[in-house]
Amino acid sequence: VFSERAAIAGKGRRKEIFDSLAPNRVVEGYITNVTAFGVFVDLGGVEGLIHVSELSWGRVNHPEDCVRIGDQVKVLVMSVDEMNNRIALSLKRLTPNPWELLAERYQPGDVVTATVTAITKFGIFAKLQEGIEGLIHISSIKSPEDQILSDQFSEGQSIHVQILHLEVERRRLGLGLVQTE
Repeated sequence: VFSERAAIAGKGRRKEIFDSLAPNRVVEGYITNVTAFGVFVDLGGVEGLIHVSELSWGRVNHPEDCVRIGDQVKVLVMSVDEMNNRIALSLKRLTPNPWELLAERYQPGDVVTATVTAITKFGIFAKLQEGIEGLIHISSIKSPEDQILSDQFSEGQSIHVQILHLEVERRRLGLGLVQTE
């Protein structure tokens, strides 16, 4: 079995690269492939994977929404398994976790602007900022019984919500729709 990347890296270079990688180290590379489950990054002759869950603190529908093939990126090394040729990387961990700052910025009772991100049969998910989404339960939305939520709201719509409760540890945010008339 031949590897083009191993050939490019040169004799002994692969071992040198693996030896230089350690958890919590920030390294640079470029995107070589984008798949539904994540993104492959060339680190100079070996590839690491940024799993889709490590791309952003927010919702990622597809990795192509975050990066493109050829992009140069800085990533955090999460783990290195030379025996199985696996390098786990993270892009999101290079930025602060928005949930850790949530209680400093918002309090129950605050009325803020949010963006609708998803409409379900049990309510609406709305984003306050990147990585912070909460649920507006259907029971708190006043509407005629025969009207469905998708007739009233659409993804990307800006709405006013009141923060009902914050559970930072569990990453839960309860919202109530502020009716404007």
